[in-house]
Amino acid sequence: MHDGATVSLRGNLLKRQGDDRYQFRDKSGTITVIIPVAAFNEQHVEPDDLVNINGSLDRKMTPPVVRIDRLLKQSPK
Repeated sequence: MHDGATVSLRGNLLKRQGDDRYQFRDKSGTITVIIPVAAFNEQHVEPDDLVNINGSLDRKMTPPVVRIDRLLKQSPK
């Protein structure tokens, strides 16, 4: 994928790694994501909550990260 590519992922936020950095895991592996407070839209997310995130790939960072603009917590079934 190229720098700036739009990505949509479904998985879990495992842990906070800094002010707005989180470790995200889905079926393909883990990646650091950058999520501004506004993207949470007052949703409280736990590590076992399934979330959908949309953002863009930042390959200028080493290792690459995903910058998130939208986060939606999935309702438990």
